[in-house]
Amino acid sequence: YDPEAFARVIERELADFAKIDDLYHEKGAHKGKMKSAYKEEERRIRKRQDLLAIYEAYQAKLAENRAYDFSDMIIEVLRALRDNDDLLLSLQEEYLYFLVDEHQDTNNAQNKILELLVGFHENPNIFVVGDDKQAIYRFQGASLENFLYFKQLYPNAVFIVLEDNYRSTQAILDSAHSLIAGPKTLRANAPHESAKVGIRSFSTPDAESYFLAKDIKARLEAGTPADEIALLYRENRDAFKVIPMLEKFGVPYAVESDQDILSDDDIRKLVLLLRAINQFGDQGKFIEAMHIDFLGIDPLDIWKLSRHCYDNKIAIFALIKDRPMLRTLGLETESEIAAFYEQIAKYAIACRNMSLPEFFERVVRESGFLAYILNRPDGIEKMNKLTSLFDEVKSLVRKQVDCGLKEFFEYLDLLAEHNILLKRQAGEMPIKRVRLMTAHRSKGLEFDHVYIAGAYDGHWGNKRRSDYLPLPASIYSLSAGGSARPQAVDPNDDERRLFYVALTRARKSVTITFARSGSDGRERLPSQFLQELAAEHVEWVPAGLYEEELASQPGFVFAPSAPVSISIKNQEYIKSLFERQGLSVSALNNYLACPWKYFYVNLIRIPQAPARHQMYGTAMHGALQDFFARFKKEEPGKEFLLERFAHRLNEQPLPEPGLSENLARGQAALSGYFDAYRAAWKRDVLLEFSVPYVELAPGIRLTGKLDKVELLPDGTVNVVDYKTGKPKTRGEIEGTTKSSKGDIKRQLVFYRLLLDLFDNGRYRMSGGEIDFVEPDDKGNYRREFFEIADSEVAELIETIKKSAEEIAALAFWEGGCQEKDCEYCSLRSLVKR
Repeated sequence: YDPEAFARVIERELADFAKIDDLYHEKGAHKGKMKSAYKEEERRIRKRQDLLAIYEAYQAKLAENRAYDFSDMIIEVLRALRDNDDLLLSLQEEYLYFLVDEHQDTNNAQNKILELLVGFHENPNIFVVGDDKQAIYRFQGASLENFLYFKQLYPNAVFIVLEDNYRSTQAILDSAHSLIAGPKTLRANAPHESAKVGIRSFSTPDAESYFLAKDIKARLEAGTPADEIALLYRENRDAFKVIPMLEKFGVPYAVESDQDILSDDDIRKLVLLLRAINQFGDQGKFIEAMHIDFLGIDPLDIWKLSRHCYDNKIAIFALIKDRPMLRTLGLETESEIAAFYEQIAKYAIACRNMSLPEFFERVVRESGFLAYILNRPDGIEKMNKLTSLFDEVKSLVRKQVDCGLKEFFEYLDLLAEHNILLKRQAGEMPIKRVRLMTAHRSKGLEFDHVYIAGAYDGHWGNKRRSDYLPLPASIYSLSAGGSARPQAVDPNDDERRLFYVALTRARKSVTITFARSGSDGRERLPSQFLQELAAEHVEWVPAGLYEEELASQPGFVFAPSAPVSISIKNQEYIKSLFERQGLSVSALNNYLACPWKYFYVNLIRIPQAPARHQMYGTAMHGALQDFFARFKKEEPGKEFLLERFAHRLNEQPLPEPGLSENLARGQAALSGYFDAYRAAWKRDVLLEFSVPYVELAPGIRLTGKLDKVELLPDGTVNVVDYKTGKPKTRGEIEGTTKSSKGDIKRQLVFYRLLLDLFDNGRYRMSGGEIDFVEPDDKGNYRREFFEIADSEVAELIETIKKSAEEIAALAFWEGGCQEKDCEYCSLRSLVKR
């Protein structure tokens, strides 16, 4: 709903509310006063009016900044289709067949778009697939009514109910059917031996976690692949109740729920260090930061410093700068303390003279934090969280180019004030681990064995919800109108469907657990869904053995954990990461230049702010893309090209005076480039042409993005690659001079190989062109065209295969590029051999 539509809903609500016959007491002491039941409804409507005012102001602010709210972009599409008949008609003529998958997850706006697109024909060609029993995304606007709406809209449509299931055992299917009955009972066609759903009740959460960890460990030891076991729970925080026990048993696991980056102990150390820099001069923040372990400062020394400052009424900074006085304290780590102060003082100046991404990268490297996490046993997990935090930094700078450390902490403090988590989106784990996730996230996945934990009343079902601002029922409905008194809905419907989804993720077995008392000692009852499962399909398994085992080890809960971690040096991880990411030509060139550059930049991706020349190049490429996208239909003119460059450059975190210098340089170059080539440009082109992963050989996938692909009359293509900077000679491009290695020519050969493998060779490359966007010293613009020989492609294939073999085997681990002052070989020394 846009603000106008939402306003109409509220107006209709107010009108309907005013028509209620028994709004007021007609007699007694409260005669003429509104009945209390309706007062609450009136209060909700008034609060929706307040929400409307906020919504309108928010949309006005977006319009002012020419921005879109990502989650509301679907509404803009709907508005465009409603307001622009030509656009709607062109799409209706272009698309004749429609396939909608997971239709139960669609919301009102998505369904309205679909209805408009298929509305050209009375009986459109539409194929809808969905399962009303899996409609679990009401919080995203999806509802069961929306799912059923198309059945009402097209009553003549054939309704096909699938009866065969090729995933789960019959016992699992029958249990799910007893929870939510479908139009037909599903028939199992999976080759698994059927076993009843096991339910185990424990006295305490510790006993429940003990069983889960031990039983999962037993499955692993029996040969079950770790990634075929899933532990599902209701809320993200549930994971951390069982993780300590999994670690005690040495169970490898991956948390695939959203995680709060800032809750990680090591990320908090980095944030603490950055806060001490941001608030340089604050003694409390400085002393707190001195306790960070990777700095190597003795805690007793910190106490001595603090005590001396307190007794003598002097600032800690003055004491540290007074080296003779400092030496009298007999400190064990005097040099570390002095070095830390000097470093923080330098950072306090640097943070105000560098872009935030540049400064962040510098602190991460120079402070010792990067070396610290790279050498941890769980270095991969820590690197992922650090990368997520750096992504957040870059995102802030994209929104506000002059965002600095001060604004960064204002942002973090705002998140904390409103209890908003800085989430790390769970990514794919490249090596096998037991998978921990919420039931919501598990939708669409399947596993051999599923554990559903914490299945007690009030947690799975009968949840208490604080709906401070309930929206009108018509917001979620495709039907017209609405009522001040909407039809009541069973509050457990969504919960029941969620439990159904969790059950049906399993192929072979389901184990459900709950504790009869919480950590606070309060009694718990089993979830009502356990009672709804048909008794003949479930087995309540005694848990006494596990209770006794845990009771016989009174210190087990407090015993040290033994987490199964993935270090940076894990060969299986590196091999899996390489195979999953694929190899681009820039990554290949980095590897050939220095294996450690490839390792850090392309493989594990340490925080790295773009260099200023890279930001300039990005702006130039973006401007050319914008220009040629319009040039395909009409010539937009030189001014458009220069304006797009200014716009693209302003998106980069370039501080002054670099911004003005690069703007003048780029516009001068593009002005001459336009004059030199405007008559030679082709309109039949593909821009920023992405080639998804293509397989060169087992375990070797190639990928790439081509600046421009010109479609030639003879059916072949010419690949154009833009280059900024001083134009190079053919010898420098081909690598036949002392100062070059042939990286640029290798790019064209790689593109030829990529297109040969893509889409059955649909785009046959006749040649490649290096297009220098800036002039040489004499003001001349140059292009260099190359035909790519089959022998060059064959040679490249051998180079790729050899490099892939070395990467997978970590053959480069003890070596380097041997180049003097290589920053990446220097970083290599951070990882202990």
